[in-house]
Amino acid sequence: MTAKDMRADKRKLAEPTRDQPRRLFSGRGRAAGACLLAMAAAFALYAPTIGYDFVTLDDPIYVETSPVVGDGFSWKGLRLAWTTAPENYWAPLLWMSFMLDMEISGGPPWSCHLTNVILFSLNVGLLFLLIRRWTGRVGLALATTLLWAFHPTRVESVAWITERKDVLSGVFILLGFWFYTASRQSSSSSSSSSSSSSSYILLSWLCMLLGGMAKQVVIVMPVAFLLLDIWPLGRTDWSRFWKDAGRLIAEKWAFWLLAIGFASLPIAFHVARKAVVSVPVLHRVGMIPVHYLFYLAKLAWPTRLMPLQPDLPSWWELLAGAFCVLAGLTWGAWRLRHRFPLALWGWLWFAGLLFPLSGVIWAGAERVATRFMYLPQIGLTLAAAWAAADWIRSRGWSARRGAAACALVLAVWGGMSLALSRHWRSRDHFGIWVWTYNPGHPVACMLGGDGHLSQKNWAQAMRAYEAGSAFYDTHCFLRLCMIWNCCGWPNLTEDAWPRFEKGLGKTLMEAVRDQRPLERIFIWRIRGQCMQARGDLDGAFGAFKEAVALEKDPTAFAVAEYLRVCHETGRTNEAAEAAERMTKAAGKPRRTWGDLFPCYAQIWLDGARGYAYGYFLEYVKRHPRDAVAFNNMAWLLATAKPVDVNHASMEEWPAKAVEWAARAVELDGGKAATAWDTLGAARANAGDFPGAIQAAKRGAELAREGGGLDLAAQIEARLASYRAGKAWIE
Repeated sequence: MTAKDMRADKRKLAEPTRDQPRRLFSGRGRAAGACLLAMAAAFALYAPTIGYDFVTLDDPIYVETSPVVGDGFSWKGLRLAWTTAPENYWAPLLWMSFMLDMEISGGPPWSCHLTNVILFSLNVGLLFLLIRRWTGRVGLALATTLLWAFHPTRVESVAWITERKDVLSGVFILLGFWFYTASRQSSSSSSSSSSSSSSYILLSWLCMLLGGMAKQVVIVMPVAFLLLDIWPLGRTDWSRFWKDAGRLIAEKWAFWLLAIGFASLPIAFHVARKAVVSVPVLHRVGMIPVHYLFYLAKLAWPTRLMPLQPDLPSWWELLAGAFCVLAGLTWGAWRLRHRFPLALWGWLWFAGLLFPLSGVIWAGAERVATRFMYLPQIGLTLAAAWAAADWIRSRGWSARRGAAACALVLAVWGGMSLALSRHWRSRDHFGIWVWTYNPGHPVACMLGGDGHLSQKNWAQAMRAYEAGSAFYDTHCFLRLCMIWNCCGWPNLTEDAWPRFEKGLGKTLMEAVRDQRPLERIFIWRIRGQCMQARGDLDGAFGAFKEAVALEKDPTAFAVAEYLRVCHETGRTNEAAEAAERMTKAAGKPRRTWGDLFPCYAQIWLDGARGYAYGYFLEYVKRHPRDAVAFNNMAWLLATAKPVDVNHASMEEWPAKAVEWAARAVELDGGKAATAWDTLGAARANAGDFPGAIQAAKRGAELAREGGGLDLAAQIEARLASYRAGKAWIE
């Protein structure tokens, strides 16, 4: 061979063939396409949540009314974010992300939801790239990533604005895994310098630091690094692990120090604010296997997923069974460590990363929560996907069969995730859903009661609040008292109040001293209503005055109650300022006792009929010749929808409606079409349909004579209802 030929051969070896760059580009192209596909699929799955509202659970205190994020990026907000722990949670990066929402869009719910969905899509893309790097297989990485992303246990982390903790910290945790993998692969490559490996380690440590500023779950990262040392990095194996463990643990000292620091923060804050639940150590340890069993069950059968999961039972049979299941799974994975090493790896990933959230410390309102599986689920999902792929290959099936099976699972899980996420679309739906599935949790009782109350479903609201009051929840008890008072039963409130305070161990005012002003407003209003009902007008005046001092809205009903009792006690001068503010805000006079009629008419429409009826009776005494008021009161009584709770004196309403409607006809000289229309509705409501037909005919006739064709048509529609033997309900 000549020197020329040798040089030509060297050029051939040095230069890639035409097919080589094409294959390289094709491989990278497939990976990039699969990554974008996974991110787009995750975004599409959770895109509907962008139109959802805030929910009552934590969203108000974390975003809506938070003094930390309310003004966007401000010196005050940044100082609070970095130097305090609102809700026992030091997470400056989380608070700053909410501040960014405020700066960009003003903080509406769609903006916060959009940020969550974008962050989750980034998590999905990073996870795909990680698994592809670990396995070298695009198809397996895509399947694992989508199975993890579409699993219904992800809903809570994405659809709940407050749980941005998961998706925000997840970005940095997955990046930390990437840099750690790159650092070890770099150090094992002869072509790479040790400096690049150190740089990657530093970047991994910085990712852990940043992730911990969003959620302290980053404390599991050193454990994950140990598992990565076994696979895919191959720095040790199951046979040599016990010999190498000391060295591998020691070299991660900087990560362990950071983990200790982040683990100490929430414990310290919860202990300082007495938020840690005192539970015997043996019980706490014994419940850990039960909690693991719960998570495994939700992985395999993801139903009844919701926040505020009830505490799990502590039967000894369940404890023993859970321990046997976990021991059996661990033993089986250990036995398979040589034939299928990823089984043990995936199981230890799940168990190790979940351990800090498995019930070691009991704090807050939840012992178990499916969002806790955000990171631990990755290991088991990867192991299961790899095992399924190997099984399909061993059966001689084509890859299309595996893809079809995966698509079927994704379709089922995606449908379940969509259905589950719809419960987060509004406060009311969320609250009612949580209480329906967990009526034994005090916070669920509060949310369910608020949801039903907002929808004016008072009977269900009362049931939820009664259940919450049994746990001595002040929020539930105050609203239960409010419903009793609104229904005209203040005697129930006065009987229950001292019993509740005795069980609570302190007065209600002491219990809500550090809570938002709304709770103190409730207390003063409820006390004022009770005093007013028993004739203690001076005491009622003092109570309502305290409520108005806390109430910022000049049109609030507390102001109307205050003005009413001022007039009834002859203190009109003391109410002058409040009356002027209410008049200006309402755009209508609110200076006299009679001017408050629209306020009580509205509270009747809102459902507080027993309470409003008392005002109506008093109005009749004070203004016996007000035809308009008689007509309006009769119409309210006659056309109100049937109620599902018992109001005081409600048996009088049909007869009173007829009496007041007839009085309106009389005062108007029988010439007002609206008065005859109301009389027809009142008679129909009382069961007198012939009389209702007669009155409605007269009303329609007068309306046509006066040129009120629209009114005449409306009365004719009601007339048809009376002829069919039906009352007119609005």
